[in-house]
Amino acid sequence: MSVITPDCINLNLSGNTRYSILKALAEMAFMRGFVSDKSLFLQTLLKRENLHSTGFGSGIAVPHGKNSCIKHPFVLFARKSEGVDWQAADGEPVNCWICIGVPQEGEENQVKMIGALCRKIIHADFIHQLHTGDTHHILSQLNQTLSE
Repeated sequence: MSVITPDCINLNLSGNTRYSILKALAEMAFMRGFVSDKSLFLQTLLKRENLHSTGFGSGIAVPHGKNSCIKHPFVLFARKSEGVDWQAADGEPVNCWICIGVPQEGEENQVKMIGALCRKIIHADFIHQLHTGDTHHILSQLNQTLSE
């Protein structure tokens, strides 16, 4: 599974629309060398989001995608103080994003990562850590979750 490092976390993400948030996440992935083409990765995220919202509820969304522009599996975490309308399952705005990318042939990795996160996102203490934790706490929570 992917290991998250401190540079995979942004606790002050800018943007106030789904498009601007996904664009910022694609930029993060590109700047960290996870994707070879940020525009293509952005289109991948948008296409997935247009199929069905990745907003799980409780202010958390898990935008994800697979594409040949993705060099290896990765996970990014981003948060902002204000919520963004994400058409989440509970109708609440989203202010925490866990972005997952896997290479075209890596569907099994994507399913495992999303599954591990889904098992945790239902727990109030995990949600609280994502909303309030510092980089160290979030890093610890996500790496522990992804290694289970």
